[in-house]
Amino acid sequence: MMGQGVKAKCKNCGLEAVADQFKLHYQLRMMVCPACFSGKPQKKDGILKNEVKVEEKKRPPGWDAEDEYLEKLSRMKQAENQAQFSKIPGTDQVRCKCAQCKYDFKYDPYKRMPLKCPYCDVDVPRLKTFNLL
Repeated sequence: MMGQGVKAKCKNCGLEAVADQFKLHYQLRMMVCPACFSGKPQKKDGILKNEVKVEEKKRPPGWDAEDEYLEKLSRMKQAENQAQFSKIPGTDQVRCKCAQCKYDFKYDPYKRMPLKCPYCDVDVPRLKTFNLL
């Protein structure tokens, strides 16, 4: 009964084996045949061809790690400085998330109330996008 049963093709090495004998390989993150699971190096490029290749953005010549760090820091700072507004359906109010303390509260853009965050007392920025109103 050992050699009988449904056979499946291993995606790592391409050999066929009984489907009941396939095991989940922790490094490859897929089901592999017993030969691949035992660690025998049948095909060394099998692991390399299954690795996910991440495409990098095109960068100008001279782009280095310092430039990458500065770009990431700039994106993080822009996201932090913006208070986040979302419309509350059925009312004139919007839900505001404070940029400093991340406290979530209701804000009335017509009356401009409250003027400051109820939790940390930081001024609420003006709502510039009128599509939420």
